[in-house]
Amino acid sequence: MTGSPKSKVQSPKSKVQGEAKPRYLAPNTQHPAPNTQPSPAHLLSEAAAELTACNVLNPRLDAEVLLIHTLGTQRAGLYTRLHDPLPREHAEVFRHLVHRRAQREPLQYITGVREFWSLEFKVDPRVLIPRPETEVVVEVALRLLLQSAIRNPHSAFRIPHSAFRNPHSALPMRRVLDVGTGSGCIAVALAKELPQAEIWAIDVSQDALAVASENARHHEVAERVQFCQGDMFAPVAEYHEGFDLIVSNPPYIAHDDLAVLQPEVRNWEPHCALDGGVDGLDFCRRLLSEGPTYLRSGGWLVMEIGQGQSTEVMRLVRERRDLTESFCVPDYAGHTRVAVAGKV
Repeated sequence: MTGSPKSKVQSPKSKVQGEAKPRYLAPNTQHPAPNTQPSPAHLLSEAAAELTACNVLNPRLDAEVLLIHTLGTQRAGLYTRLHDPLPREHAEVFRHLVHRRAQREPLQYITGVREFWSLEFKVDPRVLIPRPETEVVVEVALRLLLQSAIRNPHSAFRIPHSAFRNPHSALPMRRVLDVGTGSGCIAVALAKELPQAEIWAIDVSQDALAVASENARHHEVAERVQFCQGDMFAPVAEYHEGFDLIVSNPPYIAHDDLAVLQPEVRNWEPHCALDGGVDGLDFCRRLLSEGPTYLRSGGWLVMEIGQGQSTEVMRLVRERRDLTESFCVPDYAGHTRVAVAGKV
């Protein structure tokens, strides 16, 4: 680019042969000098810029979570030392974690934990990451069993009064079956809330069951949760006593929709826990066709469903003569999330 005549005037100092004019770098974009220790503030700024460039949804928040995880502290602890120098080995570990997140690896897989029902669960690529909306499955199940609100009496959703066959007493809390348990989040949450209940949890993946078993041990309910490996109801095919409640968060993403999911889901989470077939309802159909066989009279089937699936699911329920009292429940965002059907 051609400059103005004034820009071509050189001072005597700038004419020294071999001497290049130093470039200015903004302080918040350059790495600290090799022998200095970076501060959390610098590392957060650096990480947020890298994650922003990679289209990560919440770059600053994710950077904070990763730094808190690296340092083994809490958010308040991080901010009390925001401008203190950190050991370089901590900075190297943090930058490695940020690089993983920049590759769109889920934050929960990097930290190894996910909160669900106010409990901390171990997660890794062997299992689906628990979502907040799945807590509605737990809440509906508890309301049906106990005839009362356990966690949130002012919940945005209401269960129809007709579902309460005997409003003055709870249903027998004997046996609960979780089909497709994954990380075990539903089974463990119910075991924590129902100390007298016997919980069974099934998954086709032995790897997923290993994670679920570890979570049950961590929350001290392993002795009351029986984990079984197999396809759908196969592990309880010879079990004739029946269950009071069957819960499930089955795969319900339509196969062709997998390709347009966020990279964190599409490229990292197990597809066997996502792919629900052509219309997303393959597993739902099996739950409705096979599930009533394993329910006691007066028992409930509670399953998570995807947006736009409620009409077809309710139609499938109405086709069953052994199911009644069917209804759907929205999640906290107002989206229809849980389908419920009672055994005649």
